[in-house]
Amino acid sequence: RMSKIFDLANNLIKVSWSQIHVGQKKFLLKLYLGNLDLFEMMLFDIDDLQLFYLNQNSNEIEKQLKDLNPSLEAPVRKILQHLETFLIEKNEKSQYSISIQSEILLIKMQSKLSGIKFNWEFKLSKMKNSHLKHHFVVPILFNCAEYQQRELELIKIIQAKDKELDDYKSQGIELTRKYLETEPFEISKFDNDLRSKSEIADLIEDPVQCLSTSLHQKVYQSCVEKYLALNFNSQSTESSNDLESSDMKNMPLKTAQRPSESETLLREKKRDEIEKVLDDENKSGPKMNKKKKLFK
Repeated sequence: RMSKIFDLANNLIKVSWSQIHVGQKKFLLKLYLGNLDLFEMMLFDIDDLQLFYLNQNSNEIEKQLKDLNPSLEAPVRKILQHLETFLIEKNEKSQYSISIQSEILLIKMQSKLSGIKFNWEFKLSKMKNSHLKHHFVVPILFNCAEYQQRELELIKIIQAKDKELDDYKSQGIELTRKYLETEPFEISKFDNDLRSKSEIADLIEDPVQCLSTSLHQKVYQSCVEKYLALNFNSQSTESSNDLESSDMKNMPLKTAQRPSESETLLREKKRDEIEKVLDDENKSGPKMNKKKKLFK
């Protein structure tokens, strides 16, 4: 079920991707530093289309610190901040190596922490394709749909503005500053101009660079929230229905319980009403099987 997929890296679901370089390889990175000294990291290998994941708590971080840096003492929070700086800001003085063996992606780093030599290793495990789908493919598709909808809405706004300007011109209103005058918006011309822009050519050569923009990150988070709400709501409904069905099947037969006082009063009232109807009918003339008909 989908809930099992999200249980493994649920803190990273809403985190947008950013691009990093480790050696000659390009990766997309998701990073989460929890308030309770939790470190979660996800890497997407762009070349081999593989997803890797690492999760460490404070005890595991402290143990690794002692194993790799026996002469160094530092609080876990400081270690996490240093690792974040290494991954996000990429200090040029840091050295690193990367290797992939079987299902493990190993990144070794050497740097300086408060002027002291610092060694660290990231051992990430390969994730199943189902996680790749829900952490990368589906959100990106949602993003495309979101951007398409945004473009259509913006085109409507621009076309409405053009009509507004035409109305002003028809009334003889002129611009006081001629340099603000614009040409009517044409979609075909806009598309052709956009294709010729150098930014588009750069984006084609390195498409993942757009993932680091603030706009993309906002759109990404919005899309993922909608995606989670849609799937979790439907799943919770299914789970509830499954639970009810299961409960009904496994529910032991119960002995008849004595009706409550309110139920007894209601039954007596209904019986009195029926008897009154029967009495009225009998007074007007005998009719066969009247009582049976009333209960049908």
